[in-house]
Amino acid sequence: MKIINNKESKFPRIESLEFSGMGTDLGVLIVVKNEEEASRAKLDLSSAKEEYARLEKIFSRFDPESELTRFNNHLNESLPASEDLVRVARNSLAYYESTGGLFDPRIIGHLETIGYAKDFKKNDFTPVLPQNPPDISRKLKDDLQAAEGKVCFSQRMDFSGIVKGFATDKITALFKKKGWLNFLVDSGGDMFAAGRPPESAKWNIAIEGGDEKNLRLAISEKAVATSGISRRKWEREWKRFHHLIHPDYPTDFSFDLRTVSVIADSAEEADVTAKVLFIQSEDESKKSAENQEIPAVFLFYSSQAWISPAAKAYSSI
Repeated sequence: MKIINNKESKFPRIESLEFSGMGTDLGVLIVVKNEEEASRAKLDLSSAKEEYARLEKIFSRFDPESELTRFNNHLNESLPASEDLVRVARNSLAYYESTGGLFDPRIIGHLETIGYAKDFKKNDFTPVLPQNPPDISRKLKDDLQAAEGKVCFSQRMDFSGIVKGFATDKITALFKKKGWLNFLVDSGGDMFAAGRPPESAKWNIAIEGGDEKNLRLAISEKAVATSGISRRKWEREWKRFHHLIHPDYPTDFSFDLRTVSVIADSAEEADVTAKVLFIQSEDESKKSAENQEIPAVFLFYSSQAWISPAAKAYSSI
């Protein structure tokens, strides 16, 4: 997704910072009213960049020195863990239950067997063949325990399905603690829009892959996350793959749906919900969005789009 730019003015104006991290493009924006606020915003934007780097050091499965890697290398050991790892582990357990097992951080083994074992930009997609194929038939609580200050993995974990949303909410909390009312946090498509931009009542956001003239959302004090395969898909030996795996059908890959975008109160919730809707069948996903009143937008490779009834309230057209 991207922001629909508003007419520039000296004040109020947007101070912004864009950089790479967490395997994607990151951006943070703060609306300022004077030079003093502009100077303060630059410091807080830099703090946000540092916070992203800190979280990546915890959760990257490609960093051999990350906290996640340490736990993946010490299975069946209850070890001291950072507050953030404990929280993400606990939240993952809750989402596993609430989604009927569709959200499952144990799919790391399946990702590696189809070639996604390195940073996507550096990957040659050579499959990693484990000695024992990953078995995720047990309940997640049997393989992941998170107590106060400690975590234990009985199988290897990958929290990439939740971490960008989690990071977005952390940066949002940081900016609110600093007293900012109008800002936007963009963690590679997982976004939180607070307040309003200059000269507009809400933040106007174009959905990635869509026609920004005809398909955009107007939000304020809401998060929106997009899950899709526009960027992470590959081909090997005449077969196509992507990174969004259904835990019950890890060898099935559909390429009809391009992206699913979801609006929610938190970026973490939007992130998980978008992924769960994406991996289900089209009929199941649409029914879930309608029955649960989820604001969701589906984009298909056929160039068609489906907007849930709850999402129509956020259309800026």
